[in-house]
Amino acid sequence: MAPSTGSGQAERSPGDRIVIALFALLLLAPAVLALTDHAGFDVAFIQNTELRHPFVAPPVTRGALATGGWERDVERQIADAFPMRRTLIETYDQVKFSGLRDSTSSLVIRGTNGWLYLGSAEREYLAGAPSDDAIAHLAAVYAARARWCAERGIHYVFLLAPNKSTIYPQYLPAGVARVTRTGADRLLPMLKARGVRVVDVRAALVEASRRGDVYTHADTHWNDAGAYLAYRAIVASLAFAGVRDTIAPLTIRQHVDAGDGDLLRLSGVAGRIQNQWRHFDFPRRARDVAPPAYANDPDLALYTPAATVVDDRSLPVAVAFGDSFMAQIQPFFAESFRRTVFMHQTTTLTAQFDRHALEAESPKVVIQEIVERNLVAGAQFKP
Repeated sequence: MAPSTGSGQAERSPGDRIVIALFALLLLAPAVLALTDHAGFDVAFIQNTELRHPFVAPPVTRGALATGGWERDVERQIADAFPMRRTLIETYDQVKFSGLRDSTSSLVIRGTNGWLYLGSAEREYLAGAPSDDAIAHLAAVYAARARWCAERGIHYVFLLAPNKSTIYPQYLPAGVARVTRTGADRLLPMLKARGVRVVDVRAALVEASRRGDVYTHADTHWNDAGAYLAYRAIVASLAFAGVRDTIAPLTIRQHVDAGDGDLLRLSGVAGRIQNQWRHFDFPRRARDVAPPAYANDPDLALYTPAATVVDDRSLPVAVAFGDSFMAQIQPFFAESFRRTVFMHQTTTLTAQFDRHALEAESPKVVIQEIVERNLVAGAQFKP
């Protein structure tokens, strides 16, 4: 029992005093930094980790003052510019992620055995979206694109990049389960019935996952093993058109290294917890060239284009529309064509089909890739 002082209050122990001093320091440090002009936006942290822009209060208006909106806007701006904000957030994220084994963000689903999933997109898809009507609309959109290509002598191939939860459902947490007929289960048969050439790598990826990781634990994407499997499936589906696998399997060297992961960034622990990546190295003939710039193409701004060439006139020309999953196939895919134009979407709502680009390139092959969870957004595409 602590001895009493003359005033009748218990004397504080040295430990209590230390805790009080630290607490006071935590309260006062941001205020001191703000008064010494150290407040400000950490733009890189807010954009890369929180996936938004710093909030800047709009000009004061009479209407905002009358409703109290202006005060709330100022509070939001101060909160984004708060001194030590990043340090405090990262410390909290680290403790919750590593100590409490919980996700610090609604954008991330914490699975078992160290597996993470993209919660913001997966939850809606896992619950059964999109609707049957939306799936039928998507099938009509892709069938119309395939017909447009066929009328011009272009071979059109649709590639579905599976969600991580499709390949690794066993690591989803309790209470999160996939519906029995997903959007992909409903869409792919419709496409085949409409004559669209479909590359479905789901079963092959599940089988390959038993021999080694084909996705990474702390990122949404497949690794090189998964991307290479998808590349081989695409090439096999186009063998009739003279497309061939030009990467000799015996020249591929595999290695695993530690790196970043988009789900780690969303969890606020990137740089402190590492993600294991499986890489494939091989001799490359393809080289990057200047991205295409098509005149009078109003849709070009919707893409981040890239282009590669191989000095082999016997190879065909290809245009590939896709998202970040296609970006990981790109090093493999580029080897099988003398010119490949990659049209990477800038948002999930980018329609992924630019007729101006196709008319300018006159390709023999068009690859249409979309990640499974983006079928929800794709339901808004137009033919």
